[in-house]
Amino acid sequence: MTKTIAAINIALAVLVLIPGLYAPVTVAGALIPARFSLSDGVFGEVGYMLPVWLTPLSSAFLHGGIMHVALNMLMLLMVGANLERVLGSKSFAILYGAGIICAAIAEVVAHPQSPMPVVGASGAISALFAAHMQLFPHNRPKDWGRVSGKLVHAAQLLVAWVAFNLMLGFVGPGIGVNIAIWAHIGGFIAGLALTWPLLNWRYRKA
Repeated sequence: MTKTIAAINIALAVLVLIPGLYAPVTVAGALIPARFSLSDGVFGEVGYMLPVWLTPLSSAFLHGGIMHVALNMLMLLMVGANLERVLGSKSFAILYGAGIICAAIAEVVAHPQSPMPVVGASGAISALFAAHMQLFPHNRPKDWGRVSGKLVHAAQLLVAWVAFNLMLGFVGPGIGVNIAIWAHIGGFIAGLALTWPLLNWRYRKA
């Protein structure tokens, strides 16, 4: 599953390198938060656009250039193989899909009237990072009184991830990079919430 997802992303990134394809493909498939709160008519004559409900999925397989897709696929391959071995292909696909959906929801809620196209797999990959950090911690999480160590660890990871992404959001515009930090946070929350249920579901008959 990890290799299949990476292959699809890379193939699409190469495809849109064909002169004249990048802009129309991006406009057609990008997540544009304003489309969820405003009529498509406000965008004027921009050509073909996928149905808005499909764009959370399509946008996760589009990227803003070779460096963007290369970085995302490197991160996917770094954590994906370990996770897929532990969770299994089906649970891995569910986790990845949930990351896509929650990333899109977070971005739309954070910027409901933004006309800025959002593309990239980083929201879904954020879900994988959350799962990987929980399943392969540096130290075994300790309980805080009656609070489960797993819950404490998840809360610590969330605080650190939000702080890190808020810093990225502050620094990014200064270097000319727009980072969908809320998509990262939304995907990460999905990963935190689903890791243990998916693991338990895979080994439910063990």
